[in-house]
Amino acid sequence: MVPPVAVSPVIKTARWSFLLIGMFYGKQRYDYLKPRAEKERLVEEAEKKIREEQEKIAKALAEGTFLKNASEC
Repeated sequence: MVPPVAVSPVIKTARWSFLLIGMFYGKQRYDYLKPRAEKERLVEEAEKKIREEQEKIAKALAEGTFLKNASEC
């Protein structure tokens, strides 16, 4: 078996530097995208409620029970 090769200190420093820079960039990117994703989640939740209500009405119309329930009110 071949003994391990000694890695240059410049290469070691560069690797650690890029690792730390990547972690820093990832944290910044996460902090930037988190509020946007939260807003998207809220919008999607509101759209889901509307979509479910529309599906409920469409189903009631298809069954013919929508007008019967409306006349009872």
